[in-house]
Amino acid sequence: MTISFFRRTGATTLTVVALTLAAACSTDEVLSVEDPDVVRPESLGDPASLPLFLTSAYAEVLAGYNGGSFEGMVNYSGLLADEFIQTESFPTRFEVDTRNMLVGNTSLRDIFRELSRGRAAAERAARKYVELESPNAIGRAEALNLAGFAYILFGENYCSGVPFSTLNDDQSITYGPAQTTQEMFEIAIAKFDTAITVATAVGASGARVVNAAKVGRGRALLNLGRFADAGAAVAGIPADFKFDLQHSDNSVRQNNGVWSLSINAGRWGVSDREGANGLTFRSNTDVRVASRRRSINNGNGFDGGPMFEALKYPARTTAVTLADGVEAELIKAEAQLRAGDATGFMATLNALRANTAVMTARGYTGTLAALTDPGTAVGRQDLLFRERAYWLFLTAHRLGDMRRLIRQYNRGAETVFPTGAYSSNGRTTIYGTDTSFPIPVEELNNPEIEAGPPNLKGCLTRDA
Repeated sequence: MTISFFRRTGATTLTVVALTLAAACSTDEVLSVEDPDVVRPESLGDPASLPLFLTSAYAEVLAGYNGGSFEGMVNYSGLLADEFIQTESFPTRFEVDTRNMLVGNTSLRDIFRELSRGRAAAERAARKYVELESPNAIGRAEALNLAGFAYILFGENYCSGVPFSTLNDDQSITYGPAQTTQEMFEIAIAKFDTAITVATAVGASGARVVNAAKVGRGRALLNLGRFADAGAAVAGIPADFKFDLQHSDNSVRQNNGVWSLSINAGRWGVSDREGANGLTFRSNTDVRVASRRRSINNGNGFDGGPMFEALKYPARTTAVTLADGVEAELIKAEAQLRAGDATGFMATLNALRANTAVMTARGYTGTLAALTDPGTAVGRQDLLFRERAYWLFLTAHRLGDMRRLIRQYNRGAETVFPTGAYSSNGRTTIYGTDTSFPIPVEELNNPEIEAGPPNLKGCLTRDA
């Protein structure tokens, strides 16, 4: 019996692994096969099994990042931010959309588990490369990158206090203590640093992995407020560089999660000026945030009301970008802005908009018109975060950026997040005050963490 595992990034196939579980057998032996369709532990103690661990890491991280038939972090962060609005009736998702989340929210429990599985699978794969005496293999660098991005997603989207536990090979659990927001980003940087060292030693074939790690490192440094270091981290990355994770129609779980819940199911609609503070994602004609009234069901969503589909992911197989040169340029621009170089800041943003290679790589035609300098510090900040919102639309960046506007730019939460009266196809309420995801109540069983005051929702703090 042979099981094949396929994984791709961008247009380049990285690995096609065939793991032979048993030699060909006669028909007389078929019914006596032990543990059919099971990969036994002893078969994973050989270096030949390493691609299996890496492929598992890619699959699990992708599921937590952009989902399948369920919500990935791209969907959920967009819902808590201002990218998506609910066009269905799930109360657990309604809590997220209205910034009124409960720690017992089962949908939040599930996405926390998915992202945790991805983080754990990536760390396990990286560890196996060392244990099986292949510490300098490019696969180890890839696994470290995946782990680093998982920690970034936790740090950007969750409150301070996320615990990270480890499932050991003997199935025992090593419980981890709660990590602060700063600690999560520092862990990510350490992962990327090692990945860069390993992938650089590989030579030219490791360049894509190195660039992805540099983008991740710059992103983590940006979150820590180390702007000059972030700009230096992404130096030299081509603007049209892309490191994609490939969705597939092999199974529902491998489908693009945004496509599944927006175009296919009509449950998550593109928002527009949500809660007064939201950006014009729907009414703006910018190709980077394209949407349309739903193409079926008389233009209505699952709830029977008007719904607008996100066109960035038009098919169940559409890839999702994990890291790219566009983000590197945006990090560079922010570093310039923070250093007081308004001229360089504007030049970087406009060069990106005029780059035909970048537009082509993203499936856009033509270029974007040049921006005009707003002339004030606040105006330039608004311009930067609007450009980030449009370039990085539906890639799980927006919520982290909104939190940074509070944490690093001294904006009030109610001037950044949707606020006031909430309304979506007949459902009305008042927005709450959440600016991040809470720790699921199930994690309070972890003996290494304390429940804390009820208003903290399992978190060390609820600060942005």
